[in-house]
Amino acid sequence: MVAKISPTEFYNKLASTYDATLKDPRTDAQHLKEAAKIFQKYHSRVGGSLLDLGCGTGLLKELLKGEFEYIGIDIAENMLHYASERGYKIIHKPIEDALPEIPDCSYDFVFALGCLLFIEDIDSTLAHINRIARKSILLSLDNLTQEFIRNITVTVYNHSQVSISNAKEDYTIRGWRSPTTGITIQTRMIYIEKVNLN
Repeated sequence: MVAKISPTEFYNKLASTYDATLKDPRTDAQHLKEAAKIFQKYHSRVGGSLLDLGCGTGLLKELLKGEFEYIGIDIAENMLHYASERGYKIIHKPIEDALPEIPDCSYDFVFALGCLLFIEDIDSTLAHINRIARKSILLSLDNLTQEFIRNITVTVYNHSQVSISNAKEDYTIRGWRSPTTGITIQTRMIYIEKVNLN
């Protein structure tokens, strides 16, 4: 097992090359493209407030069509610098600390892509996400192999089997390839509608 560092340190180091890494064909970040595809399927020509958990550099803004007010939560200050430059309003806190402070039904849309693997208490986090979202939720849950968990330099959790009873879409894709371990990760894509949008 490799020595572990904090997710904050890990992502602060990656910030300047993060977008290039995600766009690199070797990383094959299909989970982001798939999330945009699912969202546009249900929300074409739409706008509203969008809470992006673990927002990183705010790359989601490049992928979605529509006029949104983007709010991002992240632990890595260097990542948030880039998100802010993209027009994000930012919250510099761990997701687990920020979510309990957000009132019910505060955001039209809540996204949590590629970040829930760092959350230990997934049930509490999912309950907060459900409470906060007005219209819909889009999640990715990574099916982490034991080899990946042993070799990644941060502590991560496999929540891929968590039960989601109210999902409109719930399926697994080839999500991404870890640039640090070279391991390909299968990702469960989940879309939840909070209200009837028709």
